[in-house]
Amino acid sequence: MANLLEAGKLKLDTSGSKWSVTIIEGDRQGSSAYYPKEVLEADVEKFAGNHRIYMNHPSDSEKYDRPERNAQDIIGYVSEAKYNGKDIVGNANIFSDWQGWVKERAEAGVIALSIRASGAVDESGTLSRFTKVHSVDLVTEAGAGGAFNEVLESARNKEESESPVELPKEFVEALDSLVESVKVLAEAETKRAAKEVEAEEAAAEAARVEAEEAAKAKAPSAAQIAEALVEAKLTKSAQARVLAAVEGGADLAESIKAEQDIAAEVLAEAKKEAPAAFGHVEDGGKPLDESDRKDAILKMAGLL
Repeated sequence: MANLLEAGKLKLDTSGSKWSVTIIEGDRQGSSAYYPKEVLEADVEKFAGNHRIYMNHPSDSEKYDRPERNAQDIIGYVSEAKYNGKDIVGNANIFSDWQGWVKERAEAGVIALSIRASGAVDESGTLSRFTKVHSVDLVTEAGAGGAFNEVLESARNKEESESPVELPKEFVEALDSLVESVKVLAEAETKRAAKEVEAEEAAAEAARVEAEEAAKAKAPSAAQIAEALVEAKLTKSAQARVLAAVEGGADLAESIKAEQDIAAEVLAEAKKEAPAAFGHVEDGGKPLDESDRKDAILKMAGLL
């Protein structure tokens, strides 16, 4: 039993996915055997079905290490094989991601189409029968006449382009009118959207100004602040802290109350820890009244 590896030049004229191809020529001397057309006619059914097109034949080591071949190397498949009176022909279906690659190299004449099959060869080197067809691959050297002949899709497209369909005048005019209407509507929508954005921006600016004015109106005047500080009877240090807080945006009443709470807490703690001293605080040997005693204690606490 012989292994048959035969190749033929590719003849690609344009890009396409489905090609009319010559798989192998009859009465042709190939690199592995001589192929009588009678044998091709008798064994054409061996080429029936979809035979994968691989990138290259497998190497000797790959035949044993990976007999099932590599799926990533499949670039298409051959189908609809038949005997045409001399050769076996069919259709080659090239996958989309390989079409440009195949076309470029085929036009440069650097790749070829090759069968990979098994068969019986007599002593004279003539094929007597095919036993199995494994694949039809892309290789670098031509052999037994395999070739790409015609892009079937391109042939159909060419016939269609020679007989263009003429649309009715009324339909063309209506279509033009529709296009113009859509254009007008699109322009109107663009203007409407722009006005809506402008209105939103204006509303946001008005809200910002209103908020600023409200904040200004809410802020107490200098006279109101001075009157509140006098009524609160705060120390000078506490008054200064209240003024700083109000200038920073704090509420006047809350700031005054915070200072009053701190002073009350300090005095309560002083009275709790040293009630005798709280009741008899002197300045230079002279007893102090209650107001002066409070001031003295706050001064010692750093609040005066």
